[in-house]
Amino acid sequence: MHPVRWAVALAVAVPLAIAVVFLFARLNGNAELARSFLRGLRIIVVVELALLVLAALVGLNYERRAQKHDADSFHRPGRLIDVGGYRLHLYCVGTGGPTVVLEHGHQSTYLDWYRVQPQLAKFIRVCSYDRAGYGWSEQSPNARVPSVMADELHKLLAAAGETPPYILVGHSYGAINVVMFARKFPQDVAGLILVDGSHPEALARLSLRNRIWLRMMQFTSPFGLPRWRGWCGGGPAETAAEKTALDCRPTFYETIIRENRGMSQAAAEMRPISPLGNLPLIVIARDPAIGHDPQAEVRHNEEEREFAKLSTNSRFMVAERSAHDIPLARPDVIVDAVQSLLKLQGQAGSRETP
Repeated sequence: MHPVRWAVALAVAVPLAIAVVFLFARLNGNAELARSFLRGLRIIVVVELALLVLAALVGLNYERRAQKHDADSFHRPGRLIDVGGYRLHLYCVGTGGPTVVLEHGHQSTYLDWYRVQPQLAKFIRVCSYDRAGYGWSEQSPNARVPSVMADELHKLLAAAGETPPYILVGHSYGAINVVMFARKFPQDVAGLILVDGSHPEALARLSLRNRIWLRMMQFTSPFGLPRWRGWCGGGPAETAAEKTALDCRPTFYETIIRENRGMSQAAAEMRPISPLGNLPLIVIARDPAIGHDPQAEVRHNEEEREFAKLSTNSRFMVAERSAHDIPLARPDVIVDAVQSLLKLQGQAGSRETP
C-alpha cells in the first residue's frame, strides 16, 4: 500500500480503535479508564487536524507553484472566442476548403488531435477546439447535451469567421455532437466522419463509485493531490505535460460530471435523429480483433455499422490494430478518411446535378 494510503488508514483506524475502547470502558463502569482514553482521543484528533491543515497548506503552495510553472510553460495555440458570455478555444491551421472541424470525446481536449491536425493541415484547413470546461475553454452555464454543444460549436465557428460548409470529424462522444450539428445545421455541413462513435443507447451514468472518485479529484486538485500522485494528465509523452496542466484542475472534473449527468438526455435527443439523406459520411470503427471481450466487440462493431445507415452516401472502415484511441494510434486512417470523404462529396454533388 502507498504511504499516503497507510497514513489515511492509520488516521482513521487509530481514533476509531480508541473510541471503541472508550465506549467499552464506559459501558463497563470503568470511568477512570474511559476518561483516560477520551483525553487520548482528543489529543490524537487535534494532532491529526493540525497535520491535515499543515498538509493542506503545503499542498496549496505546491499546486500554486505548479500552476505558475504551467502558465509559464504552456500557451494556448488558438484563440479564445466569446460565444455568449463565455469563451471557447479554437485552433485552426492550414488552407483550403472545406474546413475540417475536429470534435474530441468525453473527458478529453483538443490535444487528442495533435497527431491528426498537422497532417490534415498539409492539404486543407483544419480546426480543433475545446468544448466548454475542457482544455483552454471556459465553462458554460448551459446543459452539457448534444443539442446545446452543437449550438455552441456553430456560434464558435461563426464568431471566428470560419466559412461553412464544414467536414465534421467526431471521436467517441464527439460523434454524437457532430451528428446533432448536421441535423440542426445541414446547410453548414459538407460531410461527417464518425471515429468509433458512442452509440446513443450505450450512454450511461457513471457508477456511484466513479462519481465519488471524480468529486474527490475535483475537491483535492486545488491542494495538488491528483497532480502529486499522477492521477491526472498522462497520455503520449509529447503532450503529457500540457495534458497534466489542462486536466489537473477542478473545472475539468466538474465538466466531466456535468456531461455525464446529461447522458440520459443526450440519448433521448439522439433517438429521433432521422437519416441525413446523401450527406457524405464515413464511419471508422476500432479493430474488434484486439479487444478483451470478443462478444462485446462484435456488438460494438454492429453499433458502429448502424451509424453508416444515417446516409445513403456512406462508407464503413475499420482502423486495424487500433483500440478506441484511433486519433492517437492510427491518425493516418482519419487523414485517409478525410481525403476519401472529399471524393464522396464530389460524388454526391454529381448525383444532384440535373
